[in-house]
Amino acid sequence: MRAYKLNVNVADDHRISVELPEDFPPGPAEVIVLAVTPTERRLVRVLGSLGGAAPPSVEKDPVAGALAELRAERAGHLDASEESETET
Repeated sequence: MRAYKLNVNVADDHRISVELPEDFPPGPAEVIVLAVTPTERRLVRVLGSLGGAAPPSVEKDPVAGALAELRAERAGHLDASEESETET
């Protein structure tokens, strides 16, 4: 299944118009329309403004500490698997 996502504005007559890319395959397709509520718009604006904020320090945020440990452990596993692949 191929997906194509875009944002549209619903007109006062409750219609939308969508033009798909040239390489989108013809034939049956499923269309899902999700309305964004005013609360969701505000939340997106707030969260978007936090996107550039520095992450909390590991000392202040136990979740950040746990994530750091998991990332280090995963990196160790990835390094070990790469080494075993180069040895064979």
